[in-house]
Amino acid sequence: QWCSSMQWGLPPGVADAEYLAILASHLPQVLEDFAPDIVLYDAGIDVHMDDRLGKLCITDTGLWARDQYVFRMCVDNGVPVCSVIGGGYSDCRLTLAQRHSVVVRAATDVWQAKAVHEMRWS
Repeated sequence: QWCSSMQWGLPPGVADAEYLAILASHLPQVLEDFAPDIVLYDAGIDVHMDDRLGKLCITDTGLWARDQYVFRMCVDNGVPVCSVIGGGYSDCRLTLAQRHSVVVRAATDVWQAKAVHEMRWS
């Protein structure tokens, strides 16, 4: 059963706190209901406040928090997660690269924290 068709419409201008609250109100239930064997996470950055085509107001900090939350939820639920980058519209390639790199750094932090936690308890 696929849940890629699940979407929650967000009004233009949604910022970090509301965006993250909406994610937190849905993701745990989706993971529980679908019990996926793997999560394919499209870490789109077109939600960023400076994206020329996006309509949301998510900051760099919001992208970081979103990505960490998604990875942490998957790891905590024992679900493997594969991530791809997506979206992002800017004339500055460096800016896009920096925004896309957030997902890699967030994944690294979550996995390192998991490894440290397991080492302490083994």
